[in-house]
Amino acid sequence: MSQNPSAAAGQVSADGQFRWDGQQWVPIPPGTRVPTPWTRPMQLASAALFAVEAVYSVVTTLLFVNRATMLRAIQAQGTQIPSGTSLDTVLNIAIGTTIAVVVFFAILELVAAAGSYLGWRWMFWAALILFGLGGLGTFTNIGSLFKPDTSPIPLPAVLVS
Repeated sequence: MSQNPSAAAGQVSADGQFRWDGQQWVPIPPGTRVPTPWTRPMQLASAALFAVEAVYSVVTTLLFVNRATMLRAIQAQGTQIPSGTSLDTVLNIAIGTTIAVVVFFAILELVAAAGSYLGWRWMFWAALILFGLGGLGTFTNIGSLFKPDTSPIPLPAVLVS
């Protein structure tokens, strides 16, 4: 490569294998990633989205998942209660499991929000998985759109999520 005194220090060569240090082209070590102008805004947007999702899911669950709404959803689904089990037991287990799952994913989303905000490199893969699981939630919500009685969450809240 030719020496280019007009190149700014830190500039990367056209082939992406060298960086100008102000005096010479220095090889870039393999596996080095150079952030683009979009990197930081996307990290901040991911952090904000994860934080909003975590708060929204917990608040929605605490507001709408209760004994009456869960009973209505179980009856609308036509769920058979196993013999020897009371309806109260099934409702308590369903409510407890729902809240536990929502809190678990909210904690994961808050960790992902912190990791995205702090720019942890490995968070890209964790965020990809969490966003993928969120995308799968779209398909599970489609059933609730056609049969809103089968969900303890009201239809407008399901649409927002």
